[in-house]
Amino acid sequence: MEPQHLAIFLQQNFPGCDPQLERGAPGERIGGYLIWEGFDGMEQIDRQSKLREVLRQLPRDQQLQVTVILTVTPAEWTVMSEG
Repeated sequence: MEPQHLAIFLQQNFPGCDPQLERGAPGERIGGYLIWEGFDGMEQIDRQSKLREVLRQLPRDQQLQVTVILTVTPAEWTVMSEG
C-alpha cells in the first residue's frame, strides 16, 4: 500500500480531512498526521480510537504497514506549523 492509497481511504472515512502521510524509506511503514475538523473538542484518546476503528477496516497486511498517525485539528496543525 502506498501513502496516497491510505490517504484516499482516510478521506473516504473522514470527509474533508487532510492526511499528511509519508513512508520514511522504501519498505518502511506509513505514518504522519490526520488533520480533520471533526476532531475539534475530542480528547486525543477518542481521536485515536476513532482512527483505529477505521484502520481496522483495512486488510490485516495493510494495517501492518501503518505506524503512528497523529490526529490533529486544523487549528492545532496551524500552531504546530508556525513553531
